[in-house]
Amino acid sequence: MTDDRRGDDVQVASHGEGAPAIGKVGKLFLSVFVGDPAEFIGNVKRWSGWNWPPFFLVITLGAVALIIAPGGPTDQFLWVYFAIGAAVVVAFCRVIGVGSRDSSAVWRALMTGGSLLLAVLGIVGMDHLADHGEVDVTGRTRISPATGTNGSGLRVVVNAPPERAQLRLVLTVADAVPGAQSCTPDTEMAVQLPNNANTLVADVTSGQPVEFPLGGLRDRIVVDVDLLTEDGCRMSVSVAEAALHD
Repeated sequence: MTDDRRGDDVQVASHGEGAPAIGKVGKLFLSVFVGDPAEFIGNVKRWSGWNWPPFFLVITLGAVALIIAPGGPTDQFLWVYFAIGAAVVVAFCRVIGVGSRDSSAVWRALMTGGSLLLAVLGIVGMDHLADHGEVDVTGRTRISPATGTNGSGLRVVVNAPPERAQLRLVLTVADAVPGAQSCTPDTEMAVQLPNNANTLVADVTSGQPVEFPLGGLRDRIVVDVDLLTEDGCRMSVSVAEAALHD
């Protein structure tokens, strides 16, 4: 005697009384391991290979943007970092199907296009900052002589500067012989670009930023410094900051 029973989830067959029953469990088996089969199949579709190329393209564009990033203060890169990060997040959400159960193909296409647009914006932003962003050139800057007395002339030189429109210079002054004098509060400087009286800035104190307009690309930038202090005082002058920007 054969008892053959079928259902949506279970199929059992036996041959005679006391015979072993052989059965197959369909959706029940899948449910134990992967949850709802329909949802699992939907996830497989969302994670299919067609969703990955845009994601990897966004990752590649973001990596290129970071590779070409120039030097400079971190705050000028914040909006670029935000664009790259947002591009990666949106692209990954598109891959894993966040919100895609109820979303249309148009919405998914917008997520893909938006992530790519943000990634391209990151590259364009980095390229713009490489050409026009602020560049710290303190390490390329030298001052000679490093000490002087009242009326001494010093010269600041920035070697091999990138092309920018402005130079921001910060000089610090300290007593060359701290134990024998205390002249720093009464010391001032007059600074200017050579042979350009229009750039003269007088009464500059220690740590005060000074801006100089530049005229395009040049092999080096020179700034003349006249030291004004009390008679008999020897002062040490150093470059605290030198930065180029547009």
